[in-house]
Amino acid sequence: MSTKEKLFEDFGGTVEEMRKLILFNSSHTWDEVIEQLMKATGYDPVHCEQIAMIAHTKGKAVVKSGDVDELSHINFILKEINLVTTIE
Repeated sequence: MSTKEKLFEDFGGTVEEMRKLILFNSSHTWDEVIEQLMKATGYDPVHCEQIAMIAHTKGKAVVKSGDVDELSHINFILKEINLVTTIE
């Protein structure tokens, strides 16, 4: 058992339960993306700008890691303006 698996078991979870919400680069305006990220996540503007910059320069960025229920709620809000996302 790896250290990572052990840590998740100690906190009552497993590695398989952890997912990532990924935001892909799109043709939306900078302000639209930042505002929607803030609305969906509650992150401050600087954090949202960092996510948007990574998505813009690398093609994708992790918005948040967590369980599927939490990520699905955030994903639903991001999809309101048709941002391109996936949960992995």
